[in-house]
Order: sequence, then structure tokens, then C-alpha cells
Amino acid sequence: MSKIIAIANQKGGVGKTTTAINLGTGLVKKGSRVLLMDLDPQGNATQGLGFDADSLEITITTILRKVIAKNYDFAKDYGILKHPEGVALMPANIELSILETELISLLFGREKILKTYLDVIRDDYDYILIDCMPSLNLIAINALVAADEVIIPLHAQYYSVRGLEQLLQTIGSIKSNCLNESLKIAGILYTCVNDRTTSFRDIQEIIKNTYGESIKIYENYIPRSVKAEEAPSYGQSIYEYDISGKVSQAYSKFTEEFLSAVDKRG
Repeated sequence: MSKIIAIANQKGGVGKTTTAINLGTGLVKKGSRVLLMDLDPQGNATQGLGFDADSLEITITTILRKVIAKNYDFAKDYGILKHPEGVALMPANIELSILETELISLLFGREKILKTYLDVIRDDYDYILIDCMPSLNLIAINALVAADEVIIPLHAQYYSVRGLEQLLQTIGSIKSNCLNESLKIAGILYTCVNDRTTSFRDIQEIIKNTYGESIKIYENYIPRSVKAEEAPSYGQSIYEYDISGKVSQAYSKFTEEFLSAVDKRG
């Protein structure tokens, strides 16, 4: 059975795109069919996989406009790009920022436009990973309504913890308003970690005490690394760019932990 995973945090710079690309590649390495959906007008995932976002004629905006118009006369792989490392990509660019206005103008079903599309293609993949924009706007709500689970990358700094409660409240509202009652939080993933600092240990303690009983906190975390920041400029995952580095090892272990948790949840 396929799973749709939203990778979300309304704060920018917390490693959402890096996690989407490298979890996706890690899952491909484990034999899964993976679609990475770029749902950020900045097109970071698109560019991070080596594609020129601004030159693309077909993006997720194209698809969603067709769904809004109830025009379903397109192939399942329409607009989907293939990366050499095996991940399929539904790209995005700045045009996506205009789409929210179009969604707001809809009287009914505006939160479920993305879900309508993903329900058509989801069986072609084992995992669909949605790289959400750093916002909780209507496009991000579409991602959460379409998703089965949410991974929350969390920059291991005090100011990053503040926005976590807002995201959790939004998830709670989506469930309580019957937009996606089955939505689950897959877990919190620490990113950009310097584990030699006391502040990281303090953050761990705060998150554990506040959320540890109700939300999974992944044991594996992603260390801070210049290599991880460089990899997207070469259109590569960290596995290809720095195969023996600490970040590629961390994402490999995280992928295994993620899969183990999926097997337990069923």
C-alpha cells in the first residue's frame, strides 16, 4: 500500500528539502518507487535535483489547474521528471505562488485539490514525499489534507521550537474539521545538529518532556554539514555527492528507522 508523506514545518531553513531529497533517494536504494513532489514556489527540490525550475513548461501548478477545471485528460506520468538516482519528481516554480489566489476563489473543495490528483497517481508509487513550503497557507493545507503522515524536520535551536506548536495545532484542526481525520505524525527529525553543544541536549530534553509521550522523536538525527549544503548545487543527493560522509550515513540510518516505524504502524 502506498503512503503519502508530507515533510512540513512553517519555518524555513530547517532541512525540509534536504530531508525530502535524501529520504526519497534512501527509499529508492531500498527498492521503493518514490515520487518527490515539490510544493514550494521557490522550487528548491526541483533545483536540488538538477532541473531548471524556471524553464519548465509543466509543473505541479499546471496539474492542479487542470484538476480545478475538472480536466483529467492527462497521463499519470504527465509532467513527472526522472532523476538519474531513481527518484521521480513533480517539479514546482514561482508560478505556484499565484495558485493560492485561484484556490481561495473556489467555493467548495479547495483544500482537497491536491488530494484529488494524488488519489489518481498514488498506486504507481510506494511513497510520495511532499516537500512543503515554509508556510501554513492553503497550499500547505492541501498537502496535509492529502497526506497519510507528516515528518517534521526540526532545527535543533530554541527559536525553531516555537513554531512547532503552531504546526501541531494546524494538524489538529485539519483532523477535527474532518478534512483528514486519519492524518498521523510520523515523527520529529532533528536536523542541522551540532551534538557537541549543550543547547542541543537542552532542546532534546524540552521536546522529549513536552511531546515525547504523544509523538515519535526519531533516534537518528542529521548533523550539520557543509557537504549537505553543497550537494543541491550539483543536482545530487548526499549519497552521490558525499557517499562516505557523516550526513549520508545519518540519512541512511534515518531511512532505516523510518521504514522500521512504517512496518510497525502497518
